[in-house]
Amino acid sequence: MPHIVRKEKAQKLEVSTLFGKNEKALISMPIASPVSKNLTGGFIKLKSGYAKDFVSPIDEIDFFLDGSLTYTYGGKSFTARKGDVVFFEKGEKIRFVTDEGCSVFFVTFPLMIETVKALKKEKEQQEQAG
Repeated sequence: MPHIVRKEKAQKLEVSTLFGKNEKALISMPIASPVSKNLTGGFIKLKSGYAKDFVSPIDEIDFFLDGSLTYTYGGKSFTARKGDVVFFEKGEKIRFVTDEGCSVFFVTFPLMIETVKALKKEKEQQEQAG
């Protein structure tokens, strides 16, 4: 069944708490569970000075609306800018850095929040076990 999320709701950004609260990362996820059972879609705004190292728990496609973001992985770097599309796979170890900030429309597979919660739960269980 088709689903529409109007601009005002789709682009309503809130401070991200996905990987720990970060005031420099704002996110909206208008396409997520229960709307979709398979993927997440929304907007991310990263403020100037944002930097993050992480291992991606999902496949992700980013479409750059404005600004720029430098991706570093495996000793290589590139900078994405307005109009660019970036894809990275689950398991990639990536560093993100933006000096000027950026706005991005993203799509992930599988569902982002559910995947992050499952990984946190798995990590807690491993820590308790040993």
